[in-house]
Amino acid sequence: MPQNNDRRPPTLMENVHTVNSAVRTVLMMAVAGVVGFGGWMGYSEYIVPGIEGKQAKQDLAALRLKFDQQELDLKEATIENDKLKVSMDLLKIDRRVAQLTVNKKGVDENGQKFLEVTFSEVDKNGNVIGSSREFTLLGDTFFVDCWVAQFEDQYVEQADPLRSASIFTFKRIYGDDMKPSEGFSLDDFSKPSGIYAQSEASEFAKQIWEDFGNVCNDLNRQSELGIRAAHGQANHLPPREGQTYEITIRSSGAVSLVPLREKDSL
Repeated sequence: MPQNNDRRPPTLMENVHTVNSAVRTVLMMAVAGVVGFGGWMGYSEYIVPGIEGKQAKQDLAALRLKFDQQELDLKEATIENDKLKVSMDLLKIDRRVAQLTVNKKGVDENGQKFLEVTFSEVDKNGNVIGSSREFTLLGDTFFVDCWVAQFEDQYVEQADPLRSASIFTFKRIYGDDMKPSEGFSLDDFSKPSGIYAQSEASEFAKQIWEDFGNVCNDLNRQSELGIRAAHGQANHLPPREGQTYEITIRSSGAVSLVPLREKDSL
């Protein structure tokens, strides 16, 4: 049975139309590729650098801010370190204030031990201030009693002219076979000790010594004066005959009693 073939060969126009469609498709793809490439190039050449430049500026600003803060922190740390160093240096300063020489150490006819001593206030160079005083003490150990006022750390750190160092005044001297009340007075308590008996400092110290009983017990009064602690202190040791001893005080308020070498004594 013969087959009926309805398909006919494409005409020339149809072939031309097909070719044109293919060409248009290729051209559109080419144009799209060019536009896409151009867009990518524009984005890469202009937009990306702009974004990166803006980010770089922000990062640089952040780095500068961080650097400035670190520089400020370093300056503050340096200032605090300098203050601490000054404070530590001040606390370690020893000031010579008095010397006590044991002229004789013996026993009297009644069997009583005694000490004959010379007490002298001195300046930082070891020169006598005022007049030396001689005492006969009962016992073989001497006691030098004093009052001490220590100031708050902030005044030491700031090198306050009145409170950068602890101050003290001598109260009495006595032997171990004597009651403290039987001792010999060393200072008029209405006046500061020899090395403080000058200018504005003496008036400030006088406020403390004249009212020492209240100052020791009144925290509000201590706060007004910038005092950290106020109390009495007795320094003592069993001495050797012929030896000179030196009493020094540090800015911290620590009082030391040490024997002097012969060349350093008065």
